[in-house]
Amino acid sequence: MMKILVTIGPSSNDHSSLIEFSKKTKLFRLNGSHGTLDWHKAAISSIRNACPDAFILMDIPGIKPRTDNVEKISIFKGQEVFFGNVPYSGSHLSVGLTKDIPKHDKLLTNFSVNDGQFEFDCVSFGNGYVVGRSRSDFTLLPKKGLNLPKSIYDERQQSEIYKKFIKNIPDMDIDGLGLSFVQTGELVDHIRSVAPSLVLVSKIENSEGLRNCIDIIKHSDAIMIDRGDLAAEIGLANLYDAIEEISHNTKAHGKPLIMATENLETMLDRHVPSKSEVMSIAHSASIGVDCIMLSEETATAVSGPKTVIWLSNFLQSCTRTNRPKTVSTIKNKFPVVWTTLSNLGQMPVLIMTKSGYALFEYFSVMPEGEAVLVTDNPKLLKICMVFANNIHVISRSVDDSPLDILWEIVACNKEKLFAQSNQLAAVYVSKYVSTARANSITIFDKGDFEL
Repeated sequence: MMKILVTIGPSSNDHSSLIEFSKKTKLFRLNGSHGTLDWHKAAISSIRNACPDAFILMDIPGIKPRTDNVEKISIFKGQEVFFGNVPYSGSHLSVGLTKDIPKHDKLLTNFSVNDGQFEFDCVSFGNGYVVGRSRSDFTLLPKKGLNLPKSIYDERQQSEIYKKFIKNIPDMDIDGLGLSFVQTGELVDHIRSVAPSLVLVSKIENSEGLRNCIDIIKHSDAIMIDRGDLAAEIGLANLYDAIEEISHNTKAHGKPLIMATENLETMLDRHVPSKSEVMSIAHSASIGVDCIMLSEETATAVSGPKTVIWLSNFLQSCTRTNRPKTVSTIKNKFPVVWTTLSNLGQMPVLIMTKSGYALFEYFSVMPEGEAVLVTDNPKLLKICMVFANNIHVISRSVDDSPLDILWEIVACNKEKLFAQSNQLAAVYVSKYVSTARANSITIFDKGDFEL
């Protein structure tokens, strides 16, 4: 069953709301683009108090420019608005930006704010600014993102922004980092070098990230599809195909996948979602999404707990499947191991791994599979919390005598391991030792453990 990732904000960081959330999920998100570091520290403490074993994801403020208004601004259809972080002395309404405008198409004809929700026709642009004519009446809330189609972001600057933020939160008790506008796997590796113990969730949300999605997926621990920014950057007409491509490649690599943006936005004002939202969540289930993320639905709406209850109930009846991949370009390290496991039908699988790559490779051939995981890798245990797959974890060290350990583990857990089958497939794969003993599949029979 798909899981729920709830965003905590000003309307949901109270103890009673967190307790209600923790009854339905252990996955919590904080958006570093909003609130002070002190607010986030207090929120983390509150989450841990309500749900001690929570997985907490911190989204790092990225390179995307946001409006710097602290109050609401009324903007009218046909009104021309200047957006920029450079001095302006003209007659247009001026809205400042928090970051530089990225490189973009020289034939820019339109752009948007607030995840593509409010669109503008481009009137003019220059170094550090863009002027647009609004296509609708709307209210611009504080700190809303500006999206220019076909943007390319400066990853060197992005890396420095991430590293600076990480340097300021060394004592924050978080489990993962959300990396915005990732465009290459190289950026992920740079962040891993300064935060090796944290789960890195890469957000694919622009044309350059989409183009390099396979490289990004390979280097990430999990992937998030931010449909809002992605649609604003590549165009709504291209969104469906982009989601199919990203989800296909994420599941082909056996990585967890999170679907974000406007999953249940209508429930900000309603007790039930729209039919389109129901169908959208069902589509996420059909492509193997592991987590449905709620943003404003839980961060700013007082109805957040009721929304989570509705979603939890719906997900119980929403079958999660992964459509068969007719062609796979993924080359696993030990293909014979994973091909063998994929042909064992419903036989339970026990995986003993140090690094965790074995789990990813198993799910790449068995995307709907279940597993018993033996590891003492704390980061891998956190990643397991994001998967929708049923993973039973046995936490213990993995040393140089894997077969002896496997016999001991099976003997100590035989009732559970043989509850549904008389056989069990156990696999140990080492990426550092190439001997037959280090890379092996062992078939255990229930009768071998009965006196």
